[in-house]
Amino acid sequence: MSILDVNLPDQRVIPFSSVSNFRDIGGYSGADHRQVKWEQIYRSAHLCGLDDNDIQKLQALGVRQSIDLRGQKESQRNHYAYEFLQRQACVIEPEVARLVNEYIAVEGAISVADAHRFMHEMYTSFFTHYTAQFSAFFKHVMQAQSPLVVHCTAGKDRTGFACAMLLTALGVHDDDILEDYLLTQQCYNVELKAREGVDLQAMKVLWGVSSEYLEQALHNIRQAHGTVSAFLHKGLGVGPAETEGLQAKLLA
Repeated sequence: MSILDVNLPDQRVIPFSSVSNFRDIGGYSGADHRQVKWEQIYRSAHLCGLDDNDIQKLQALGVRQSIDLRGQKESQRNHYAYEFLQRQACVIEPEVARLVNEYIAVEGAISVADAHRFMHEMYTSFFTHYTAQFSAFFKHVMQAQSPLVVHCTAGKDRTGFACAMLLTALGVHDDDILEDYLLTQQCYNVELKAREGVDLQAMKVLWGVSSEYLEQALHNIRQAHGTVSAFLHKGLGVGPAETEGLQAKLLA
C-alpha cells in the first residue's frame, strides 16, 4: 500500500473501515501565523479490532504511538496490541457512565435534560479531577519521536478536550478549536439503541457532541484561572518553556 493511497496532503478526515472518527488535527493557523503541522497528531475513536487494511494504513501514516485516554474497564474490554504501536495509557474514567448508572439506580431513568447535565459534569471533571492525566498527555506529545494518535472510546469528549488544550497551547483560535471539536458530529458513526433507563433521545445526547459542552468548560476554566493558558501552566504544567517547545515541534 502506498502512502498516497492513505493520506493526501492536507486531508483532515482519514477514512478507515474498522475505526471511526479518525482525523488529523493539522492545518489550523497557530501562533505567529504558523500552521499546525499535518501528519503529526491524529485523533480517533478506540483502535480495537482494526482489520488488516487499516493496520497497514495506520503504519503507512507513520503512527508508532497511541495515547489511550480510556478508563481501565474500557481498555480491558476493548484491548488492542499491535506490534508496531506503543500504547501509552492516561486513564480517565468515563464519568458520564457512572453518573448515568447511579441516577438510574435511584430514579429508574434519565431524561434528555439529565443527559445534558451529566455531559457538563463530565467536562467539569476534566479540569478539576483529571489534570494529572491531561498533564501526562502533554508529556507524551512532547516526547514523541514520530506521529501519534490520541483516542478514548468514541474520540469525542476526553479526546476532544485533550486536543482543545493542545491546540490552545499551539495558539489556535477558539473558533477553529470548536470547529475541530464539532467534526465528531460528521465523523463518528455508531448505531444507537435505547437501553433500560435511557431512551433513544437521551442516548443521542450521551453519544454526541455539542458546542455548549466545550464552550462552557472553557468559560469555567477562564473564570477559575483567568485564561486557558494560565490553566495549562498552573494545572497541567505546560508553562512558557513547554509551550515554546510544543510550538517549535508542531508549528511550521
